[in-house]
Amino acid sequence: MNQYNNQTRPERRRTSSGYRRNNGKSGFLSVLLFYVLPFIVFNGLIFLLVTSRPKAEVTIDESSDYITTTMELKVKSLLPIKTMEVSLDSTPIELIKAGGKTYTAKLTNNGMLEVKLIGLNKMKTVMYEQVNILDDTPPAIKDKVVENSILSFRLEDTQSGVDYSSISASDEDKTDILPLSIDRSTGLVTFEIEKENITITAKDKIGNELHVTFTPEGESFEEAEMESEESQETAESEEIKESEKTKETKESVKNTDTTKSTTKVNTSKTNTTKKK
Repeated sequence: MNQYNNQTRPERRRTSSGYRRNNGKSGFLSVLLFYVLPFIVFNGLIFLLVTSRPKAEVTIDESSDYITTTMELKVKSLLPIKTMEVSLDSTPIELIKAGGKTYTAKLTNNGMLEVKLIGLNKMKTVMYEQVNILDDTPPAIKDKVVENSILSFRLEDTQSGVDYSSISASDEDKTDILPLSIDRSTGLVTFEIEKENITITAKDKIGNELHVTFTPEGESFEEAEMESEESQETAESEEIKESEKTKETKESVKNTDTTKSTTKVNTSKTNTTKKK
């Protein structure tokens, strides 16, 4: 009987210790599953909602006529958008809701497109997109040559193209001088230029017009005007810099004088107290 009792007691001790270990593991798992993980998930979601910035995608469509194009704005934010502002070169653009979170706008000018989005959590996102697909410049003159009183040049327009029927010239005596030849494949145009200046007029296919005056030596007034404008802008910028430097110098002198006067006042006060 005693031998049987001695054999069963260690087995009971083993089962009780194993039961305690199982209770400890199950208690840890329950705390992890029902307290720790929900706390982490809940606070993580709150953090994401509070710090989430608005997200969107801006697309500029191709233009078929080079006069207008369409901008498409797709909002991809989780939170609703509180404020939405779109401007082109600081000019507000009116948006039209196309469905869901998609908005469109008609653009008639090139420039820098700015999109400002403010979410419900007051987080802000600013996006910029350059619009340069529209044709707002006239044809350009390339490779001009004057030889034997013949002015030759190439007309180039990489967007809507050159309207070759609009090419003409004028001088002081004649108001409508037709070109000697036009090569549409290369854009080469020739005019007879005599002793007087000649003004060339040409348009692209949407109406942007070019006016350039050439001298018999082949110089153009347009180039001279551009050079004078650049020199004026350089001079103006230098004047602004000099005025800013002068202001800074005056302010530094004033600050120095103020410091000296306060130092003198403090010194006189100290001397007065010493005499007393």
